[in-house]
Amino acid sequence: MVGFVDETLRDGPQSLWATRMKTEHMLGASEWMNRAGFRKVCVTSGAAFETAVKFLRDDPWERMRLLKAYMPDATIDVLMRSRNLFGWARYPDEVVEVLFRCLHRAGTEWVKVFDGLNYMRNIAAHFRIARNIGLKTSGMLSFSVSPAHTDEHYVGRATELLEYGVDSITLADPAGILTGARARGLLAALATAVHGRVPIEFIAHDCMGLARESHREALKAGVDTVATASEPLANGESVPSTLDILELARELGVPADLDVDALRRTDDYFRWIAWQEKRSVSERVMFDRVRYERFIGHQIPGGMMSNFRNQLAEAGLAHRLDEVLEEASRVRAELGYPIMVTPFSQFVGVQATFNVIQGERYKTVPEELYLYAIGHYGESAVPIERNVLDRILAGRPAVRADSEAIFGARILEDFKREQGPFRSEEDMLLRLFYGREHVEALARDKSTFDGRLSLKQPLRVLIEELARDTSLKTLKLEKGPLKLSLRFA
Repeated sequence: MVGFVDETLRDGPQSLWATRMKTEHMLGASEWMNRAGFRKVCVTSGAAFETAVKFLRDDPWERMRLLKAYMPDATIDVLMRSRNLFGWARYPDEVVEVLFRCLHRAGTEWVKVFDGLNYMRNIAAHFRIARNIGLKTSGMLSFSVSPAHTDEHYVGRATELLEYGVDSITLADPAGILTGARARGLLAALATAVHGRVPIEFIAHDCMGLARESHREALKAGVDTVATASEPLANGESVPSTLDILELARELGVPADLDVDALRRTDDYFRWIAWQEKRSVSERVMFDRVRYERFIGHQIPGGMMSNFRNQLAEAGLAHRLDEVLEEASRVRAELGYPIMVTPFSQFVGVQATFNVIQGERYKTVPEELYLYAIGHYGESAVPIERNVLDRILAGRPAVRADSEAIFGARILEDFKREQGPFRSEEDMLLRLFYGREHVEALARDKSTFDGRLSLKQPLRVLIEELARDTSLKTLKLEKGPLKLSLRFA
């Protein structure tokens, strides 16, 4: 039987709504999500925490506690980005431990952890710390297409994860570029390497219109879970919809135990929220071979692509976008094929833009790219091209950085002495990740809502909305035996 990991509250908003989903809107669907039968419900990530604090003024810790209270039967899952955790710096083990302890107190039961280079030594301690606290862990393998990202690459990384004691391994396709044929071969190789020691989970985005094809192969391969979202927060840059993949599972004869009525009610609810928040709902993407071939070189994610277009337009260089993308393909290859997730997609994109605009390659090199080149973030899948490395270094020290030097650092005592006192460990972490200004603004402007938020019936919502239309005088509604006539004052 295949299980479903729901990403309606995490990946869906992050991929489609710039992570702008309010806590009260999440809670509104909690009754149905609680009884839908998901294996896990992924509720947050670093991006979601940051947006809640900086833009929505929602307390992310309160959100976590309320979601668990409203979904007592759901297994709560959280996504973690390597050493950045929920911030942007690289944090030591002691911060990992405090964060995991706070997440556990807030109701989290699983954490899935990835590193943008698939450099598993960066996250080995996460699995040990989580296990000691009582959390279960999934180690994520981020898929990419390049000469470096072979089956052997992924089997090697999966073997490392097994040595670190993970409870499952997740194959993730963040760019939506995994074809059915490639999925078939890669999942077979992983299954052989894992040999049933832990479950294999699967998550793939539909940016290129390949998600249904890759999910078909994942289901046939017997993966333990697939990640999906409510239809209004699915498709496009997001993951497929739950009902679509459930239908696919049934076509293949793969059993799944989900409450379809609860799923449909969740879909209806989020369609209403999308309308209320003026959010468009994505359609399923049709695969386009030409578009795929153009994308596969640079693999710049959709959110960053829109920023690219805006920035080039502001500089009067919109007509040079194709040049920048072609250059990004070259830069990505020269840098050892980093997987195009944060922060490495930014390194590639910014450098490509500099190269095109300045007319000289690597004339200007950002400090972060220099740190990447000397190993500050760990090892790339293959070495950086030698001549490009020389240009990046440009006479600066070529001494290899110790990417693991921070792991054992002790920073919290000094931080508490200089920035405290704090009301709690949760409060301290928000200050550490986002700074005093944003945390004080959160305390001052914090969103408030009825903690006993009740679910409205569709008919009531319809009537309330129509009542706001001052041009309406009367309304007649008929459905079967129901006949309703209203007169608006």
